[in-house]
Amino acid sequence: MGSVYDKMDDRHLDFLKEIGNVGAGNAATALSVMIDRKVEIDVPDVKIVPISKVPFILPNPEELVVGIEMNVKGDAELETLLIFDAAGAKQLLKLLLFGMEVGDLTQLDEMSVSALKEVGNIICGSYITALANFTGLYLDPLPPEVSVDMISAIISEVSLEVAYTEDKIIFIETLLDIQDVKVTGYIFMIPKGEGLEKIFQSMGLM
Repeated sequence: MGSVYDKMDDRHLDFLKEIGNVGAGNAATALSVMIDRKVEIDVPDVKIVPISKVPFILPNPEELVVGIEMNVKGDAELETLLIFDAAGAKQLLKLLLFGMEVGDLTQLDEMSVSALKEVGNIICGSYITALANFTGLYLDPLPPEVSVDMISAIISEVSLEVAYTEDKIIFIETLLDIQDVKVTGYIFMIPKGEGLEKIFQSMGLM
């Protein structure tokens, strides 16, 4: 039968990028309200990448990153994972915490974790809402979880459930521009079971 990823072509990637653009627009509006600053979010690229290659998307695959994971239940089940590298996470937290500097990412206080969860809620939630609106599927995002580790460890954990059947995931590059502070986010969508097939079938793409 083969993997769904093997059946994908430019139409499927264009659809995923459109979801990304709509989600980014909604997320930018919500983040702007949250921090009372102008926010722009751009989605320059959507790719299908092998899980084993994910760590090498980052400039330094060995450094600690912040991962914000959102599990989605409903008509199609999937995980969404938002990653910020160490420098990006500290820049973002400084903006969210109104100038407070963050030192050690492994010692984040409750306020910092809460701020990151809210960013995950907004960004991942906006993508999921856009996906639900486009497809008509019922998608129910659960509260996000924050982890700090090397990206290889985080991606291994969230992809564990699908690793036996799939070796690829969806990567959505996301550029945040918050009043001239530029932060790169790395969003990974990891559909479970027949989740991806259901998404494409609902759009007549499979």
